[in-house]
Amino acid sequence: MSHTQIIQNQISGQRQYDFVAKFNYIREAGTDAEKRAADTICLELETFGLNGRIETFTLPVPVIQTAGLTVTAPYQKEYTVTGCGFCGNTPEEGLEAEFLYVENADAISLREAKDKIIMVNSPVRGEMYQRLRNSGALGFLSISGSPLDTGDKRIPAPYCLPNHPLTSFMPGASIHYLDAAELIARNVSRVRLTAIQSHTLHTSANVAVRIEGTDRKEDILTVTAHYDSVPAGPGAYDNMAGCAIVMELCRYFQAHPPRRTMEFVWFGGEEKGMLGSAAYVKTHKDELNRHRFNMNIDLAGQAIGGNVIGLTADASAIGLLEALGAKSGIGMSVKHNVWSSDSNTFAWKRIPSMTLNRDGFGMHTEHDTIALISPWSLKRSAVLLGTIAEALAWEDDFPISREIPEEFRKKLDMQFERFSWG
Repeated sequence: MSHTQIIQNQISGQRQYDFVAKFNYIREAGTDAEKRAADTICLELETFGLNGRIETFTLPVPVIQTAGLTVTAPYQKEYTVTGCGFCGNTPEEGLEAEFLYVENADAISLREAKDKIIMVNSPVRGEMYQRLRNSGALGFLSISGSPLDTGDKRIPAPYCLPNHPLTSFMPGASIHYLDAAELIARNVSRVRLTAIQSHTLHTSANVAVRIEGTDRKEDILTVTAHYDSVPAGPGAYDNMAGCAIVMELCRYFQAHPPRRTMEFVWFGGEEKGMLGSAAYVKTHKDELNRHRFNMNIDLAGQAIGGNVIGLTADASAIGLLEALGAKSGIGMSVKHNVWSSDSNTFAWKRIPSMTLNRDGFGMHTEHDTIALISPWSLKRSAVLLGTIAEALAWEDDFPISREIPEEFRKKLDMQFERFSWG
């Protein structure tokens, strides 16, 4: 029987589904609920003879004290806003300036942003964070929600910058879609933004377990996913389904020891800016030269969708992953790019990496529940990733170059510059 057939026969979609069902609650990083989830992961590992390793780290948590928005011209009106975490503070009386809607914060729209309070269509993250910082804007509003919202859903979503609280940045808040549309329709020209906050420290943790390799044990392969969720919902699709795949593959490789050492990690704090994976590479900095490839999963488990591998590595690995996907018999495509998940943290440290995800519905909403998760889909994704992992764990000569393309390195260095320890 071939390795692929063994994987297909021993991977269980139902077992993964039952695992996801244990986490039907919100697991925001740094909370007791996230700690409960870490303990549950450790208990699951014990059922097949492994002891999870808890690696704690601290994360800053914003404490919003005041957030307000008042239109001062051409009319006077106060709007409900929610403070954006890790922004700078305005004076107590607020910051008044001209108002400008910059849509997606493209280069053309931002040409007139200097010394204005601007409004953007989405949360401020990644490259947008850099663009706003360079634009000279004084403050910003992010738009949240939809035109169909009523009741409590009219309260703007709480967002956080991908930032460190000791790094100064412009003040910001989020405003609901319907109020944002009113600002545009009424040609608002001037606003006063008030945003005052501090921060405190909470504790999160990564859960890890290592299966020692046989004759290639100096090489380390990581299989990872994050187990925290956003405050809006229980995160079955994003990303407890990914955690179930990691658990299933951990079970498989415990029964079929690999030639290369394999580390299985469940990260905390991903939704706060990949904090868990950043803590991991810091804790393990002395062995990073042994790490050959990171296989991350983020978004999985829904029946309707397609599998995509985001590859942050030398382009020569694309053909290898496509060939292994074909070997597994599971449909997939490869995108050669910097991905928005914990795999980026490894690539930042010049370790080739990938993230497997599957199209789906309800990410970062209350709809992200186990009701949308499929044992059939979980099995297929686990078989696909298991086929890739086993091939890499057994090859005589490791087939993926350690090179990271220069354009990717630049993006990653910019994205992770907030970690002052580098």
